Amino acid sequence: MIRAVLFDFDGVVVRSEPLHKQTFLDLLSPYGVSVPEKRWYREFAGTGSRHIFEVLVKEHALSLDVGALVERRKKAYEARVRAGELGEMPGVRDFISLLNGRGIRTAIVSGSHRTNVKAALDTLELGGFFELIVSGDDLHERKPDPGPFLHAAKKLGFPPSECLVIEDSHSGCEAARRAGMKLAWLRPPVEMPNQAADIVISDFSGENLAALVRLLDGD
Repeated sequence: MIRAVLFDFDGVVVRSEPLHKQTFLDLLSPYGVSVPEKRWYREFAGTGSRHIFEVLVKEHALSLDVGALVERRKKAYEARVRAGELGEMPGVRDFISLLNGRGIRTAIVSGSHRTNVKAALDTLELGGFFELIVSGDDLHERKPDPGPFLHAAKKLGFPPSECLVIEDSHSGCEAARRAGMKLAWLRPPVEMPNQAADIVISDFSGENLAALVRLLDGD
């Protein structure tokens, strides 16, 4: 029985990965850094700003301060979110309302900064839909470590077997499997290796929503 649904945020609740990628490249492209979209989703999505900058700065032998880059990007991203450059995933509002109506608890488990998550929730007026936010600022562990999902389950008071994770990234799917939770893979808009998930969806509308409901019902 599913008693809690743990949502990744970027690429799941909001269509934000293109904006995330662009704010990284705005800072790094002057130094000759580029990241193909397929690589972004396979390697970087969901892994946190510091990790992404550390990899790219080292890879290109740049003499740049990673901490300063993280802060500059965080502020740039939040400004663009508040300017309205972000949209929600189709059907996600109705799905969360369905969960709330069934008494199923909801949480966000994201590698992003808490301020960025809250800025998006406030701008889209989704803040009241989630009981708990676990952000990249809260824990040392990052996906694919299962720690963030296990922490959320503990805070909500449920064993992993009663939690469903909705993820789009490879690292997030691996974290959910390692946590021993049910997994719905929201397939990203690039070709990626298939993930070992209980169901595969493209958003939260139509047949995708019906498949999620069947999973909630144990069918």
